[in-house]
Amino acid sequence: NEYAIFGAVDGTSIIDVTDPENPVELHWIPGPNTIWRDMKVWGEYAYVTNEAGSSQGLQIIDMSNLPDEIDVTYYDGQGDVTFGSAHNVFIDEKGYAYILGASYGVGGAIILDLNESPTNPPVVGVYNENYIHDAYVRGDTLWSSEVYAGHLAVIDIQDRANPVVWSTINTPSNFTHNCWLDDEGDYIYTTDEVSNGYIGGYDVKDIFDMQELDRTQSSPNNGVIPHNTFVQGDYLVTSYYRDGVTIHDKTNPDNIIQVGNYDTSPLEGNGFNGCW
Repeated sequence: NEYAIFGAVDGTSIIDVTDPENPVELHWIPGPNTIWRDMKVWGEYAYVTNEAGSSQGLQIIDMSNLPDEIDVTYYDGQGDVTFGSAHNVFIDEKGYAYILGASYGVGGAIILDLNESPTNPPVVGVYNENYIHDAYVRGDTLWSSEVYAGHLAVIDIQDRANPVVWSTINTPSNFTHNCWLDDEGDYIYTTDEVSNGYIGGYDVKDIFDMQELDRTQSSPNNGVIPHNTFVQGDYLVTSYYRDGVTIHDKTNPDNIIQVGNYDTSPLEGNGFNGCW
């Protein structure tokens, strides 16, 4: 079966979408009340963050017995590194989880090894130089969207216990909200979550000399806000708040072209309604 894991204001829903015309909610896991909830999957487990300022920490859902039942545990760190809430979580292909924007230090990245224990992972490293709103990890490189610093940072995590910043590049509106690397690892794309913000594209073949190639807006001069962009083959798929979902062709990285959209809000312009 295929399942959707859906974040709501007051909890997390697991929905059977095997028949997409007839989705069935199987399980509801209540959580702290917050509009910020993020989830990622590693193996048979889902890891859910919340930004309610509670003491719940990371919610870990064991889905190995779906559709019949689930098991839920809670994790708030280990030793001196503890947190009650976090904005986001990213899990890389090696099985390391990165707890981002947590209530620890400046809210950088807490690195957990899920291979050691999926429900009680050891803390193997902490990046605490700047607040991280979102991140993308591939191999031993952490691409960090440091929203308040206004830049994208490239961080060496070959030794996850000692992250080292290699380089940074400012994004168009200096409010770097998210980033996503292309399949080849040559180009990266960012969003700035501000009114009239941009989707930006960069050549990162030389991480010590990154170059902005293009920046684009869905509705120029209309005040609309981009949220998150993701690479899907030759396209960027972006949640663009009041402009809904936008699709950009990035075949030519120096000439990003919008080729489709699906509006999800009756409103226009500046505001956080619509597609989040």
